[in-house]
Amino acid sequence: MKISTTLLILLILSFCSCKKESLTDDLSNVVLSNKGILRVECKDCQVSYSVQNKDYNVNIKDGSEDIPFFYVTDFNLKTQVKSLEAQGIRLMVIDSYGRVVSNELNSCKEGEVREGSFTVKAK
Repeated sequence: MKISTTLLILLILSFCSCKKESLTDDLSNVVLSNKGILRVECKDCQVSYSVQNKDYNVNIKDGSEDIPFFYVTDFNLKTQVKSLEAQGIRLMVIDSYGRVVSNELNSCKEGEVREGSFTVKAK
């Protein structure tokens, strides 16, 4: 009887004395950014783009470039593509969920600049 009472008390204390970690993490205080892709296919071009008031520039030669961009809220992705020779240029915008926001193919002359604005949603 003494042993079973002692074991019962130890068992109760073991469940009450330590705080157990939750099996589900509470991520309500964590800000996770979304990753989108700006894909540009060209032979020779310059790409300037703006993500939430930050400007970036990329030079592309002989092929395509997948340019990642990160965002937390809905925003307008502003792009400017300058063709450095006569060519076809594809500009594709993909959001963090894999949805194609835009897919454009344009014939551009040497020195031609094309501007675009695309609404990217966080949800």
